[in-house]
Amino acid sequence: MGFYYGSSGPPKEDPPPGSWRETIAIIFAVFKALAVPLGILFGAVIGLVLVILAFTVSGWLGLGLIAAVVLALAGYGVWEAKHPPEVG
Repeated sequence: MGFYYGSSGPPKEDPPPGSWRETIAIIFAVFKALAVPLGILFGAVIGLVLVILAFTVSGWLGLGLIAAVVLALAGYGVWEAKHPPEVG
C-alpha cells in the first residue's frame, strides 16, 4: 500500500536551497542566451526611429540613410562571397 499512500517512514528532508552564486550563474546564462535576439530587436527599433527622424529632417537624408544601409548589406554580401568559410 506504500505505492498509493507514500512510504510509512518519516518524510525525507528537502535539499538546501541554492546559493547566491547559483542564482547569479542562472541569470548570466539567461542573459547570455537572450543577448543576441534582444540586441537585434533593439537595433531594429532604433534604426527605424533614426530613419523616421531622418525623413522628418529631409527626404534626401532619409533616402541617403536607407541607401547607406543597402550598400552596407551589399558590401557585406560581396565580402562573404569572396571569403567563403573553410570547411574541414
